[in-house]
Amino acid sequence: MNPEKRTLKRVTMEDATVADQVFRTLMGDQVELRRQFIEKNACAVENLDV
Repeated sequence: MNPEKRTLKRVTMEDATVADQVFRTLMGDQVELRRQFIEKNACAVENLDV
């Protein structure tokens, strides 16, 4: 990794908790929660890989 180009970010336990909740929502068995999450956040998408 080139030190001039890399970016360091601090990750807190709160960040990990939120990430876990999002992961469980998107990968879980509850389709309705996944659909609601996607509908709520669809306008904020900047890079979509289809």
